Amino acid sequence: MTKPDSLASLGLMLLSLTLIRMMGNEATAGIANTSLVSEEDASRKGVCAPFSRRETPYVLHEMKPQAVVGYVVENFLDNCGLYLIFDPRNTNSQPVNIIQSLGLPLMVVALDWSPEEGLFLSNATRLIPFRTCSAYIIIAEDPDGIRSLILSAPFKEVFHYLGRYVFVMGSTAGSPGVILDNEVMAWRPHALVIKAVEKVVTDVSRVNYYELWSHSLFRQDISEKVYLVERWDLGGAQRKANLFPDKLNDFHRNELTAVTFEHPPSIVEVPHKGDSRSGGHHYDGIDIRLLRLVSEALNFRLKITNPSDGGKWGSPNEDGSWSGLTGDLTQRKAHMGVANIFIHTNYLQVVDMTRAYDMEAGCFITPLPEDLPQWVALVYPFSREVWILTLLFLFLGTPMLYAVSRMASYCLRDEFPWGTNLYQITFYGMGIFFGQGVPQEPRGDVTRSYFIMWVWYSVLITVVYRSSLTAFLTIPLEQPPINTLEQLASSKLPAWGSTGITFKKLLQASPDPMVRSLADRYYPVSGTKEGIDLTAQRKYAMMENRQFLEYTIATNFTNQYGEETLHVMEECFLPFQIGMALPKKAPYKPNFDNVITKIVEAGLVRKWLRDIIATSQRRGGGIETEDRDGSALTLNNLQGAWLLLGSGILISLVMFIMENIVRPSKQ
Repeated sequence: MTKPDSLASLGLMLLSLTLIRMMGNEATAGIANTSLVSEEDASRKGVCAPFSRRETPYVLHEMKPQAVVGYVVENFLDNCGLYLIFDPRNTNSQPVNIIQSLGLPLMVVALDWSPEEGLFLSNATRLIPFRTCSAYIIIAEDPDGIRSLILSAPFKEVFHYLGRYVFVMGSTAGSPGVILDNEVMAWRPHALVIKAVEKVVTDVSRVNYYELWSHSLFRQDISEKVYLVERWDLGGAQRKANLFPDKLNDFHRNELTAVTFEHPPSIVEVPHKGDSRSGGHHYDGIDIRLLRLVSEALNFRLKITNPSDGGKWGSPNEDGSWSGLTGDLTQRKAHMGVANIFIHTNYLQVVDMTRAYDMEAGCFITPLPEDLPQWVALVYPFSREVWILTLLFLFLGTPMLYAVSRMASYCLRDEFPWGTNLYQITFYGMGIFFGQGVPQEPRGDVTRSYFIMWVWYSVLITVVYRSSLTAFLTIPLEQPPINTLEQLASSKLPAWGSTGITFKKLLQASPDPMVRSLADRYYPVSGTKEGIDLTAQRKYAMMENRQFLEYTIATNFTNQYGEETLHVMEECFLPFQIGMALPKKAPYKPNFDNVITKIVEAGLVRKWLRDIIATSQRRGGGIETEDRDGSALTLNNLQGAWLLLGSGILISLVMFIMENIVRPSKQ
């Protein structure tokens, strides 16, 4: 190549580079590339590093959508991971311009389109939510196509329900309402529609300004859910409004529905005063008081209903749907559900749960063992060890008294012959224990010294025994109740269980073989009332959460003296957290969680439990008992005395018969 040709080629290359630079500047005119995340921030978010920052300020002499999008991203989405989703049918360069103008790491996704389905997301597309928040910038000119995308199943599953949605539209009239006013976006609080407003100048349409539209959620008090929130023109944002406010921190006294049913002490039916015959009642309980505080904090009116099918917590049907309270939530017939609901994987598959506000465990309620016969009171004043030592010293002490008296009689010659007779000395020593003396006293110093210690010991033992025996003769002698799972497994109760077979499955899944063995005698009952009644008849051990069992005992199985006829085992298992159930992807869950956290930190839940049990006891219930004031001792109290007398007569009779048999042979 000749030298002039080389110079011409070099000039052509410089001209090409200049044109490319001019085209790049032209494509990004109207917005400065202010990098929204540093490399350190990008590393923390788990995304790729940002593009290089351009220091040029916003240029507002041209009305282009990238300027508006840049303003929204920089001021309201700075902590979010970005997805840019566009309609591939667009022939303009908007997606490319917005990507270049943002200069940020983002994921770019192209939508699919068909005449039958409109715009839709491919089934193979996966939009992984970012840890902080996810923002979706959706660019399209077709509002109806965007609406078909929103109503499609992939949109509900793939797009995070708490994500920030920015729909960049053209100038089609009514596009904000078409996009935002539907059943899907009604449960997605953070959405914005950027709509261009054009003006015809000399037969050419030019963008005059942009309108930014948003929507209201759960507002029955207003007719127009979609409203204008901001306006953008050459001067920038005119209202300086918050484009993504917390819309669900205040429900403006609108009505939300809670589904529940009676399950004390979480939900207690309280008859209206003076209206008990007509069946009128209102609800109280731990969960109801929690709901009322949440409604006051978030400013909504509370409507309480029962499950529409008359069930309780609900269970899965053959077609995959659910019944009861859970079914109403999955069908969004109610906004929340409470009834001492366990936070369990079975529920989390179909509903969402708030943060836990209480901790519970599965416990057994068992019948108290029958009282021991009253004659056993004779041995109750002393423990086994004391009885062993007392009898040991009694049988060893009298021979020692005999030995001392014999020694004094033969060695020292200062004791009477009565003390040298073993039979007499045995009766003498035992008589001191029973407060009976003998007409003669020891005369020898050695015998007297031993005698004094023996009397002192005997009086101390007998005084303590007599004083304790009086108390044991007048009170029922209770046996220790069943308190451990091992004791339950070895008991004579024929069966135990609860409503349904959920607890049986949990018992069978336990790694403890002893706990698994409890499933062999598991018998489901139709309701808690049947289970409690069988337990009271000593035929069953009912399994439920501890709060419910303690409430049931306090209100129905405790007399005026505070004595219980049923007992909650000390050893429980299957610990569960208690939470409020919400429909899947309920946008107000973070707001509910914040309020519930403050309630738990204030310690109100435990206080409510104590108050409700005390109120229920005052309201009535319990079991009737006989009046114990001034009651005299009965034959039952003195069983021991009659037993000793009968035993003595029987022994004397036996000895009389034996002597009559033996004496003739001796003669």
